[in-house]
Amino acid sequence: MKKTKSTKAAFDIQEMDRKRISNDLHDISLQNLSYLIYRLELATMYMDQDIDKAKKEIAFISQGINDVIDEIRNIIFNLRPMVFDDLGLKQAIERLFDKSRENCSLSLKCNIDEIHLEDETIIFGIFRIIQECIYNACIHSKGKHLQVTVKNCEESVEVTVEDDGVGFHVEEEKKKENHYGLFLIEERVTAYSGKIKITSSPGNGTKIFVSLPKVLT
Repeated sequence: MKKTKSTKAAFDIQEMDRKRISNDLHDISLQNLSYLIYRLELATMYMDQDIDKAKKEIAFISQGINDVIDEIRNIIFNLRPMVFDDLGLKQAIERLFDKSRENCSLSLKCNIDEIHLEDETIIFGIFRIIQECIYNACIHSKGKHLQVTVKNCEESVEVTVEDDGVGFHVEEEKKKENHYGLFLIEERVTAYSGKIKITSSPGNGTKIFVSLPKVLT
């Protein structure tokens, strides 16, 4: 079967997602677990020498394990938010906002229509695109506000993500190896046969507009 441009983009996205998940597991969970094993060995040594130090180490280890559990839960949420199955896209995005607020200095606001689509792939694609836009804005924009709007149109779903950050020259950033994650966002939009328009300039923030069809062709 001949691969279309959108099919190739979908495979590329899957590979990038796998790489990101692998990096998250290695850089966060595995490294932290290795460190906790070291602290556990230290606590064992203290057991015969200083019981108070041993208790402090055990308390530290206990908290560390809880932190790793939270990190793994976040990775699982990024794989597939279970709220999709229970409540739908709007609630999944709202939960994404709640989680993003914990680690983002931007003031996050959203205006999301109720959207019910039979094709789960498109719903997940919309979520991923918004997730990537929020992540990039929180890391790079250096702004104060971020607004996400999701409109349920007759034949498409329109997503607008706008911040008041430092902005950038769009074409110049696209030429760079690491350009604010724009490549991944554009590849996702291509995979779903959608349209994307990125408007930005230094000092004037960034606006990303995405339109995705409700039915894949």
